[in-house]
Amino acid sequence: MVLELSTSLLGILLSVIAAVGFAGQFLCIRLGTDTGTVSDAVMVVLLCNVLLVVPAVFVLHSPPYTELFTRRSVIAFTAAGLAGMVIARILMFTSIKKLGANITSPVIASNALFATVFAVIFLGERATVGQYIGILLIGVGIAVVSLETAAAAKTGQSPRQTGATLLLPIAAAVAIGIEPIFVSTGLNEGTPILPGLLVMATSATICYTLYLVWTDSLNWIPLRSSTTGWYVAGGVSTTVGFAAYFAALEVGSVALVMPLLQLSPLIVIALSARFLPQRLERVTWRVIVSAVVVVIGATIVSILG
Repeated sequence: MVLELSTSLLGILLSVIAAVGFAGQFLCIRLGTDTGTVSDAVMVVLLCNVLLVVPAVFVLHSPPYTELFTRRSVIAFTAAGLAGMVIARILMFTSIKKLGANITSPVIASNALFATVFAVIFLGERATVGQYIGILLIGVGIAVVSLETAAAAKTGQSPRQTGATLLLPIAAAVAIGIEPIFVSTGLNEGTPILPGLLVMATSATICYTLYLVWTDSLNWIPLRSSTTGWYVAGGVSTTVGFAAYFAALEVGSVALVMPLLQLSPLIVIALSARFLPQRLERVTWRVIVSAVVVVIGATIVSILG
């Protein structure tokens, strides 16, 4: 009985750490991109992912390391890295810079909706009535975010332009939503999640670097800049979030882990209201309502998925 209790508590603790880690990324990127660039943010976060995951793979797995992978799993995890770590982050970080963390985070949480749609289309899964209810709640939450986005705009944009900017986090949620399809393919090949995460981060970093070189936009990143420091903090935060999330799923059930993990948008709102200046983040009742509704909907979809 004691063992069951301690395992449950460990799952709860790891889930909370994961939610705080993912929330921390939003706040760090918001602070960094206040004066810095999105391209630098994406690059630094990717490098942090690689540098933190590589040692863990060598410590937790034994050689020969090539036996951890198949050709199909490498392709699958590479595709997951491009979707979730490059495309999604470019869109998400741009949205954080333009709209703020409070508006971006609830919309990003809608990735559970798109993950369900892609699972139905590509994996042949069937959505339940409960999932449809969750999807409806997510749609309501995004609608409330749209109202807040159109009403707010301290950015100098017209309501139409600001509303169009909302497409950034929605597109990011789509990219994050398709990521599990590729991850599932890689895991089904027998590749453990941590080596898979390494392939994702490494391939994403290489591809993004090549993209910057091709577009002649690869620049030196100042090491002693406070902006870079926030990007590093964001990279560490998201890596801790991923590690805690995967560990939580190892010791706890989905029904225990997912509701706590989906609390990330609410944590973003609470932390930004407490620590960020109003010129960067404005917490309104619409933002709070949208986050609560999306969290409930995403939790329902994730648990029943």
